[in-house]
Amino acid sequence: MKALCALRPEHEVVAVVSQPDRPKGRSGTPTPPPVAAAALELGFARELVFQPKSINRPEIIEALRALQPDLLCVVAYGGLLKKDALELAKLYPINAHGSLLPKYRGAAPIQAALVAGDAETGVGIMKMELGLDTGPVLLEKRIPILPAEIAGTLHDRLAELSAECFVDAVKKIAAGPVTFVPQDDSRSSYAGKLTKDSGKIDWTKDAVVLERLVRAMTPWPGSWVSVALADGTLTARLRVARVAVDAASLPAGHGRVDGEAFVVGCGSGALRITQVQPEGKREMTAGEYLRGSGKKFSWETVWA
Repeated sequence: MKALCALRPEHEVVAVVSQPDRPKGRSGTPTPPPVAAAALELGFARELVFQPKSINRPEIIEALRALQPDLLCVVAYGGLLKKDALELAKLYPINAHGSLLPKYRGAAPIQAALVAGDAETGVGIMKMELGLDTGPVLLEKRIPILPAEIAGTLHDRLAELSAECFVDAVKKIAAGPVTFVPQDDSRSSYAGKLTKDSGKIDWTKDAVVLERLVRAMTPWPGSWVSVALADGTLTARLRVARVAVDAASLPAGHGRVDGEAFVVGCGSGALRITQVQPEGKREMTAGEYLRGSGKKFSWETVWA
């Protein structure tokens, strides 16, 4: 949004639509989402910063239609736009999507690219239609996925790239005419919305795949395991925060302590876990967890 506002006076952002305020922190104080907060900081009149439960509500559609926008620029809105909303723009409703379409349509393209071990990703600007991320593409920009990159840092890099793409798209449309290239549906894949269980570790999978999963689920929803000692007693659910592939040979799901780390066998190879986070506590090194857990981890542990 800030990048589009910087295009003034040639191009004017006439209104901003964002999600409603959400409770934040232990106090549950209603807090505006970053887009709404930034709009107010930039001097938008409060009546031009819309925060409805749904943009598809008739009164919201009418208020936005009265502004006669040429373009509708959408990124990570978190809700589906129905026909009336998509037809608000005189020219096009366009969306910045964080993948190289048609690969990884859906809500979690960043995580999908990391789990798959892709060497690169990018942002595509597409014309929105009723299908989910199925519209034709106006332009795209690519970036490499860095070694050991987590979803949080890749998200931030793609957010910056999205801003650049939107600016280029607005200028390109203004210069006209433009061509939108249809997607090849036969090459499409879907990256569904993440849940708290998306990061559950399955030790029958290969270590290289699980290492990518941990990075893809960081910072949210996190990768996690439950740990059982040899005597059958359970610890709390444990978030696995930092790992590396290890050459140890252990049965899948069986682990041991190696200095300041856990080493756990996988379907192929093993994972060395160096950073963990017990439920309700801060992130810590595996060594700190071992010393503070009150349990002796000198025997084989079984992970589930």
